Amino acid sequence: MPLERLKDFWAKSNLIYLTAEDIENISRITGLDPTEFVDTLFKYDGKSVRVDESGGRIILDFPVMKSNANTTCVYYDNGCTIYSVRPKACRLFPFRVEEETTSEGDVVLNIACNMSCPGVGKGKIVDKKLLEKLVADQFRVRSESIAAEVQTLAEEGRISRDAKIYRSHPGRRAHPNRSGIG
Repeated sequence: MPLERLKDFWAKSNLIYLTAEDIENISRITGLDPTEFVDTLFKYDGKSVRVDESGGRIILDFPVMKSNANTTCVYYDNGCTIYSVRPKACRLFPFRVEEETTSEGDVVLNIACNMSCPGVGKGKIVDKKLLEKLVADQFRVRSESIAAEVQTLAEEGRISRDAKIYRSHPGRRAHPNRSGIG
C-alpha cells in the first residue's frame, strides 16, 4: 500500500465502520456498487481479510464509509440522505465502540459517548443492557465473518502455520517507518 494512499485515507475517513448488512442495504437503496461508497486500505472486494504473498501476514481491513474532502460522510447533505438504511455505527451515535487490546491479547469493547452531540442529556435514558447487546452482537457477527474468511483462506493453503494477524487502523497516524498496519 503506497504511503500516500494511507495519508489520504486517514485524512478523509470519518471512520463510520460498515457491516456487510450496512453495505448491502446502502447499495440496494442507492443502486451504487459498494466500491463507490466503501473505503478500505486495500482495494475493496467484499472481504475484510487479506493475506500477503508469503502467507505469513493476515491483515484485517474493515470497511468504512467514504468521506468527502471536508471529512463529512458522502451521504451527508444538510442531513443524512440514506437515513432509512444508515449504518449501525450511525444508529448508535452518540455512542461509539472503542476496542482496547489487553497485554494478554484479549479485545475489550468499551462504549463511549461523544459529548459534543447536542442531544446528550436529552430524551429517554438509554437501556444500558440493550446497548451492550447491540454492540456485542455486532462484534460477534464481524468475528464470525472473519473466522469464515480465514477458514476459507486456510483451506486454500494461502495461510502459513506461523502467520501473524495484523489489523489496519484507519484514522491512526502511522509511525514514519511503518505501513499503518499493526
